[in-house]
Amino acid sequence: MNFLKNPLHLLLAIISIVSVPFPAFSQGTLNPPGAPAPLFKTLSEVEPRFPIFTFQTNLTVSGSYYLTTNLFSGTNSNDAITIRTNVRNITLDLNGFSIVSTNPAGGASPVGVRISEATNIVVRNGQFQGFDRGIRAEGLFYGIVVDNVHTSGSRRSGIEADGVTGNAAQTVTIRNCVVDGVDGTGEGASVSCDGIVILSCTAVVDSCVVRDIIAVGTGSSSCINASSPTNTFINNNFLSNADTGLKMSGGGTRVYYRNNLTAGCPTPFSGTGGVDRGGNF
Repeated sequence: MNFLKNPLHLLLAIISIVSVPFPAFSQGTLNPPGAPAPLFKTLSEVEPRFPIFTFQTNLTVSGSYYLTTNLFSGTNSNDAITIRTNVRNITLDLNGFSIVSTNPAGGASPVGVRISEATNIVVRNGQFQGFDRGIRAEGLFYGIVVDNVHTSGSRRSGIEADGVTGNAAQTVTIRNCVVDGVDGTGEGASVSCDGIVILSCTAVVDSCVVRDIIAVGTGSSSCINASSPTNTFINNNFLSNADTGLKMSGGGTRVYYRNNLTAGCPTPFSGTGGVDRGGNF
């Protein structure tokens, strides 16, 4: 039979071939055995962290901590967060929140974060308002880092590192911070105020803005007060509206400063013990 001469016969032949059954093989069940497993670790698994949501918290265990809300003092005149003696390896992430003291001037002297003789402590990413000092490291501390912090409305200083006289082993790094509006009004007849204080320790102060520091009576004001520091670098800061931009005193050794700009400071740079590396105006 010639299929080419009869299209109907050709079509029937094709249909008969296609309709021939072929053996089928089972592919198993299509139902998954369970929910898909996660591909990545959670943040708590990568860096286990502990929440802070209460004013007046004492950190005594190494680890990573973070704020979950703003903290307000109310009538509580104590420090907001304390990190005490012999504690080490703590990271405190303010997580963009604020810690606020509403207590009036002239009474207690609360601190936003007080670091007393602790080691390897990092405080970062948040604001402090209205304390005697926003952050204060004191005693035999070591390896303190303050990063991306804004203090406003303090009464004595915004950020202070107060080491042990004659012992330069204490170290602190302050970077990318803003300190403004330190005002001693109400603290006494004569009150000196500073934006950042480096006292008897080894420090780096880098890329900070410090402004509007107001002393009272015969007191004096400075944006950065470096008193008896050693092996200290002060670089790329913007200092304005204080009696002195950068004040060096106490006979510190090897204090290098460069690329610091001042405005509204009758005495831009003063004192002894510093080495001007240029770019300071």
